Amino acid sequence: MEAFFIVLALVAITLTLALVVFASGRGKRSDGNLPPGSFGWPIMGETVEFLFGKPDKFVFDRMAKYSPDIFKTRILGEDTAVICGPSGHKFLFTNEHRYFTAFRPHSMQMIFRSYKEGAPPPAPAAQDEEAKVLRSPGFLKPEALVRYLGKMDSITQQQMQSEWEGKREVRVYPLAKSLTLTLACQFFVGTDEPERIARLVAYFDDITLGLHSITFNFPGTIFYRANKAAVAIRKELRAVIKDKKVAISSGTPMRDILSHMIMASDPSGKHMPEAEIADKIMGFLTAGYSTVATAMTFFMKYVGERPDIYKKVLDEQMEVAASKKPGELLQWDDMNKMKYSWNVLNEVMRLTPPLQGTFREALTDFTYAGYTVPKGWKVCNFTRLGATQPCQLL
Repeated sequence: MEAFFIVLALVAITLTLALVVFASGRGKRSDGNLPPGSFGWPIMGETVEFLFGKPDKFVFDRMAKYSPDIFKTRILGEDTAVICGPSGHKFLFTNEHRYFTAFRPHSMQMIFRSYKEGAPPPAPAAQDEEAKVLRSPGFLKPEALVRYLGKMDSITQQQMQSEWEGKREVRVYPLAKSLTLTLACQFFVGTDEPERIARLVAYFDDITLGLHSITFNFPGTIFYRANKAAVAIRKELRAVIKDKKVAISSGTPMRDILSHMIMASDPSGKHMPEAEIADKIMGFLTAGYSTVATAMTFFMKYVGERPDIYKKVLDEQMEVAASKKPGELLQWDDMNKMKYSWNVLNEVMRLTPPLQGTFREALTDFTYAGYTVPKGWKVCNFTRLGATQPCQLL
């Protein structure tokens, strides 16, 4: 009984201190012409409504209540200004590095930056250097698709034959996830082992859900499952890294991003640690997993709902197919002939963007729509807002 009261007292003291810190922080940030809005509950802010409701409704309700241009809130542990609509989107991306720098929510930082646990967040300059190192071999440039296109076509045909051909009913999203992860593993990691990829699919589902979550790391929470999945993926990737090092030392030619990371060194000649390589590759695979699969799935959905558009897409694809010899794979010239299909895909991504929004951190105080956003606040724009009126692409 005595132990119970001690624990209860500690909890009460902790909550009291948290409320005092919260109140003092709120007093400091109340200076100036802040955007209208609410910081919600102490500590949690409005995170619960944001994560467990519908993000679109969360934003639209506050636009109607406070301002159609900008409002303040507290989500994912951060004071946040949500800039709304296409004009907000333009403002955010035309002032990159002037007012804003990249920001990853704490849940994302904890999942992907395990090799820096306990270290302070990297400075913007360090992030830029990381990006330069990763982009240097040209793997991420559009031109790289030219040499990968045939292999991508071959893998896609194999997957469709095994998963869709002859079936009365097909499930688009599971195939899309399996296909995109297979392609990502092939070109980022240089592996095409079906059993290993099948194991990874379930792990990446958990990670995707946990990227924007409350960082409660105990059994039963979304973040706990995501963290556990990240540990399992790192284990798989470290095994692949060891195999790669053996292959590289034997002189086997490698043309994937993982091999480049293993062999690359910084100006001082230091190679990247295995843990850091594993986390970066995991980030690449996650980025190339759910977003592409989501775009593919909604493409099928919207085209299936519009017979007129379906016919035009089918006619264009059949015209390209008719120009190919039996067994001949797609070439870059074939892709350039798919203009209508590409326009349809762009419209699909406009109506249902694979990413709901982007987070940035304010490098300095700035003014938008007559309101001042303080330095250090997080700034968010939701890409789906304003995309509900179909344009004339189709």
